[in-house]
Amino acid sequence: MTGKELFDRYQLAALAKGLGSQEFHYGNILYQALKIEGEEKVFQLLEAAEKSGKRIVLSYSAANQINLIEPDIAIIG
Repeated sequence: MTGKELFDRYQLAALAKGLGSQEFHYGNILYQALKIEGEEKVFQLLEAAEKSGKRIVLSYSAANQINLIEPDIAIIG
């Protein structure tokens, strides 16, 4: 499957299983990754993840509670 096909499959599963499901959570992660990194990178990562049996995750640094600054990085891996 192509990255686009995988993305669509996960989005359809999220809609079918509904709010609160693991499928919905993962679909949301993929959508957020798409907004942050763009289609090309996310689709490539999905293809690689599918081949290796892994999933895409989003991670970011915590906000500095003293200075209340926003997190400065997003890691997709």
